[in-house]
Amino acid sequence: MVYVPGDVAAARRRGGSTGVIKYLALRLGLPLAGRFPRLFYGLAFIAGGAAWRLRPSLRRRVIANLAPACDGDRSRTSTEGLKVLRNVARYYVDLASLPHRDMAHYERDHITLVNGERLAIIRQPGPIIVVSAHMGDPELAVRALSYRGRPFVALVEPLHPRAVARYLLRLRSAAGGSFHEADFGGLRACVDALRAGGLLAILADRDLQGSGVCVQMCGRQVKLPRGPWELARRTGATVLPIFCARRGIDHLTVFVEEAFSVDGALEAEDAVRAATERFATLLERHIRREPGQWIVLEDFWRVHRCAES
Repeated sequence: MVYVPGDVAAARRRGGSTGVIKYLALRLGLPLAGRFPRLFYGLAFIAGGAAWRLRPSLRRRVIANLAPACDGDRSRTSTEGLKVLRNVARYYVDLASLPHRDMAHYERDHITLVNGERLAIIRQPGPIIVVSAHMGDPELAVRALSYRGRPFVALVEPLHPRAVARYLLRLRSAAGGSFHEADFGGLRACVDALRAGGLLAILADRDLQGSGVCVQMCGRQVKLPRGPWELARRTGATVLPIFCARRGIDHLTVFVEEAFSVDGALEAEDAVRAATERFATLLERHIRREPGQWIVLEDFWRVHRCAES
């Protein structure tokens, strides 16, 4: 599950003193946030509002990302954009709270399911790829749903400085699941888990490798990653799309979409394209419904634009 809100290109370039400051801030701030989450969720609300006002370049990127989903409605775009920054800040409180969560009861206490009957497939034998997007906090949702008897593996984006990456991996692992960076070794671990009938969690709304499939979404031509669909076709895994939305201080609504398979009878590229287009249709519907839940901070439509557009 590649899940890091923010301008990833900038994050990869960070190092030196900036990297040290970021690492120290995480090491000092996250333990406090984990022990006093309600207080820090309130502070996150304030911090998101401050970022909206004090970082005009960030505000412009968020507005540009949401404008197509809001059909050019400037008032709605601004309202939803402010929600984006507040939800980004809340994500880090989520992360900090992981070692202190009772994940066995998280679904009961903190999640409302829509079409929850579709989760019955998790109890059936065979490999499953849970595919989601940078909406709400799908990482928390997958952790909760894995208590249906399916331990999971997940891919996360390699980060710099490396001290930050190692720290976040340890933090994520403290609440269960097996996390791997999205490199050759991580991909190998995911393939092995799927071939053993396991569950893989991955996000499919940002083409980090630059080799994605060009599809139409919100009236734009954009590349979405091909990796989840190639993995599903290669391993015969069932794809289960889920999308999340925050509610209040510490609650999620999880929308469970209909499971499907990547058609092995088609040529490989045709099968991958069909699955990508199917996911793009779902993703657009959820982004249009609640744009403020989509916490992508990079200039999405520029970074992931198709070569011909």
